[in-house]
Amino acid sequence: MKALLLAIVLCIGTTAWAGHSQNNGTCADDITHWSNMIEKRSDAPLYAKSKELYNVAIQSNSVWQCENLMEEALRMIRRPYPTE
Repeated sequence: MKALLLAIVLCIGTTAWAGHSQNNGTCADDITHWSNMIEKRSDAPLYAKSKELYNVAIQSNSVWQCENLMEEALRMIRRPYPTE
């Protein structure tokens, strides 16, 4: 019984953090998420465009704009891959 209770507590208390949360007022988590994904997705058709958009995003003076640009850069390397 104790083992079952411990297992339930561990399952409920454990959460996975992918390093990304949209529209939270900071771009740092978006950059972290993109950095974790980019080299793993080098086969994406829009891989080069994602890297270009990342560079534009990190140079942005607006957190809102950075978050939007980073979300688009992430979309470009997210499966299933877009091909536009």
